[in-house]
Amino acid sequence: MFKTTIGSKHFGALVGISTLSIALSVFTTCGADAATKDKKVTPAEVSVHTEDLVETGVRDMSFHKTKDALSNFDKAIAESPSYALAYANRANAYIQLGRNKEAIADCTKAISLNPSQIIAYVNRAWAYNNSREYEKSIADCTKAIELNSKMVIAYQNRSHAYNQLGKHSEALSDANKIIELNRDFAPAYVNRAHTYIGLKEFNKAVEDCNTALRLKPDYTKAFLNRGHAYRELGELDKALEDVNKAISMHAGMANAYLNRSRIYELKASKDRSEAKKLGLDVKSDSQD
Repeated sequence: MFKTTIGSKHFGALVGISTLSIALSVFTTCGADAATKDKKVTPAEVSVHTEDLVETGVRDMSFHKTKDALSNFDKAIAESPSYALAYANRANAYIQLGRNKEAIADCTKAISLNPSQIIAYVNRAWAYNNSREYEKSIADCTKAIELNSKMVIAYQNRSHAYNQLGKHSEALSDANKIIELNRDFAPAYVNRAHTYIGLKEFNKAVEDCNTALRLKPDYTKAFLNRGHAYRELGELDKALEDVNKAISMHAGMANAYLNRSRIYELKASKDRSEAKKLGLDVKSDSQD
């Protein structure tokens, strides 16, 4: 679900967060200064051709050509087996293909070659989150933040891991930090809305989703999170409207249907209670 790639000349990241029962897809671009934190980014024995292979792989990932990217990273590693950056980026391709164990192995290799390779910690945290190894993800995110305190993606991944462990206060702290670093970053508000849902602060969750939708009006996950919050507030018509909107925009999200089914259940229960108040024998399901 997240994409994170780094070349020797630039750094880009796409983060995916699974929020409570709602999947989020998050995009952010981190500054090039992130790469400067990595020592020995290009070992002397790495040729220009090898660097070009990695750069091409990074471009392939940006165009969703994951298999082409994997092929280029494989070639780079074959040419220069000690090039940590190639392993760190190949991990991204593995994650996109659902091969999290191989991604973790590549990141571990990259870290063994260069303990300051930030992207290796970030990508391994991503793979650990996918594997539900949240404590390990937190440790890797914390290391990445130690190397670069402005690493938005690390706070995002760590916030997700904290939420999955029920540590919503810690998750909120990270969510607030993300917004401090980039106030115009819509996914950060959706992420914090998820955290507020975990804390049962549903009105705040609605407010954050509203902000996200002002920044990005077609943000499917903002409709999903807001629908969830409205459902918890008992505003079922608004909840249903938001979830229907999300489904109309992206019909492939299973959690959207699950959330809608829960809204229907609540609406049915409410209607049955009203029918009972009006004198209908609900148990016998009598009609007319």
